[in-house]
Amino acid sequence: MGATLPKAVEAAVVERHGSKGWGAAVAEINGWRTSMEDAHVIHMRDDWAFFGVFDGHGGQACSAFVSRRFHEELAQKGCPKDDSAVKQLVLGIDKEFMNSEQPSGSTGTMCIVHKPAKAGDRYVLRVINAGDSRVLLGRRDGTIVDGGGTDKGLTIDHKPDHPSERERIERCGGTVEIKEGNVARVNGDLAVSRSFGDRDYKKTGGPGPEDRPVTADPELFRFECDETDFLLLVCDGVSEGSFPNPEVVKFVADQLNAGVDPGVVARLTCLKAIEKDSKDNITCMIVQLTDASEMGKRVEFVPGPVTQIGHKGFRSAYEAMAQKGGISLAQAVARRYEVVQEELQKAPTDELRQELAKLGKTPPEGAAGSEERDAFFEKWLQNLPSEGDDNGMPGGLSGLGDLDIESLLGNKGKGKGPTPLPVAEAPAGRPSPSTSSTRQPVDDAAEKAEDGYSWSQQGDDVQITFKLDKPAAKRDVKVNFKPSELTVAVGNSTLLEGALGGKVETDECTWCLASAGAELQVMLTKKEAKDWNTLLK
Repeated sequence: MGATLPKAVEAAVVERHGSKGWGAAVAEINGWRTSMEDAHVIHMRDDWAFFGVFDGHGGQACSAFVSRRFHEELAQKGCPKDDSAVKQLVLGIDKEFMNSEQPSGSTGTMCIVHKPAKAGDRYVLRVINAGDSRVLLGRRDGTIVDGGGTDKGLTIDHKPDHPSERERIERCGGTVEIKEGNVARVNGDLAVSRSFGDRDYKKTGGPGPEDRPVTADPELFRFECDETDFLLLVCDGVSEGSFPNPEVVKFVADQLNAGVDPGVVARLTCLKAIEKDSKDNITCMIVQLTDASEMGKRVEFVPGPVTQIGHKGFRSAYEAMAQKGGISLAQAVARRYEVVQEELQKAPTDELRQELAKLGKTPPEGAAGSEERDAFFEKWLQNLPSEGDDNGMPGGLSGLGDLDIESLLGNKGKGKGPTPLPVAEAPAGRPSPSTSSTRQPVDDAAEKAEDGYSWSQQGDDVQITFKLDKPAAKRDVKVNFKPSELTVAVGNSTLLEGALGGKVETDECTWCLASAGAELQVMLTKKEAKDWNTLLK
């Protein structure tokens, strides 16, 4: 499967294409992988259309190349007239990529759709497949049209242990080995037996490209359907978890019948695949055989949760998706801030409250969509501590302006929590509170001013606030979380050090700078939701 992230990147890029007689929407979600390697083709004409999904592996070079070349060839030469022309087109593009000597490979599942020649005739589907992505045909009532392929699909997954695939692989000098997870792999490595690229698996056998351990030679099928039916083209990320083809079709049909926009449905299908334990990139394309002229062509970026944005890999993958959607990472985060606010009003959850705590309850600078708002979150990102580094723990951040987590710890984002006590200003030259004291117990959720800081608790959450003599930067702050101890330092001054009033979950503790760096907030998560009599023993 390859490397994965600490949390799935659920940000989506959604494309909608509409013309007379056709409507297609495709959603791409990065998911748990460290980068997005999928690509697609939507090429529509008056009486025919070509749709394709390409699932890359070993990098995105191959899928991107193949997608681009199909666009170019179809625009220049039109629809392949027969199966021989389809095969020539597919193998020709594969040869071009291999001649470029670039690494990586890609599966490809495609479908050419022909409109009926006259009233009463049916649509003709010319299905083209190389790899384990799939084409599915669904009816309006939510049932799948059994095409005789894998899990009732119109395509058959090309896996190394399929009898006819194994025969070719071994005849052409390759091997099929069962590896971890009981997965069959060509030469012990590649988990598909047909693909574009993957030149290292096409060196033996021959002389033709069809007779190689791994080949791009497409398997071709022909079906018919009605105008009320719909097509799905999906990468294996949709089906690799526990999301069978019939369930995918029913899920899509139910949403479409409820009047949900096809682009939204495609995105929700990808999210459902993650819920069903997919750990791969995910692409879902929905093709409807009805007029969609009003849809036109547009690309939309839909931001997903940013709770892990401090993690380098997560941030990189999220930013790549934002750029694919035509915006910057800062713009994506700014949009997510608005989404979180809206969703909290509709259906508040602990996850949303936690995310708002990271983004900050106080409205950031500028109006939504303004340059000021984007600049604010650009600076916010620059001050964000890296997860797992010496300055912070997973989930940590540096806030700006008045960003804090009070909405999570005290008011729970609803404005109904107890009113906190004023935060005491720390006296100049304050001593280090490194020794035990006779602090008084605090009431649940009430904020208590101590010598140089204040603190409050509610449930299993504890917040400690330090008013700093002068604004600090992220690099100045050192916070060391231990199960029963805490050390907080800014510059050369230790602000707090000692044994805590109880044990904490170190992986869930974090800190942030607020009020333009003039305030340091440290957030702890208790192992048990019991009140502490004192912060430090």
